[in-house]
Amino acid sequence: MAEFEKRGAKRVPFPCEVESTGAGGNPLNPKISDLSVSGAFLDSLVELPPGTVLTLKFKLPAGAVVHVNAEVVHAMPRFGWGVRFLDLAEEYRDAIADVVARGGR
Repeated sequence: MAEFEKRGAKRVPFPCEVESTGAGGNPLNPKISDLSVSGAFLDSLVELPPGTVLTLKFKLPAGAVVHVNAEVVHAMPRFGWGVRFLDLAEEYRDAIADVVARGGR
């Protein structure tokens, strides 16, 4: 029997540097570890509570630079946060969908 998947969108490994501000405008320096069209998991030692809104900026393999606001929906202390994208432009959604379809490449 297949394991139940709680996420609504497929996620793929996507190690990537990300510029992030939030929680008072302080830089947070997380790294994306996986990515989907609806959100991502960001590795960070900084603890943020669910509901925190961040501004993210990261580059995709084809060169598109994604700018998006995201909300922390799941926090793992000293490990990172699962975020959902709040205002992802269609062009970025399509570019991320392409990355996901190629397995993170």
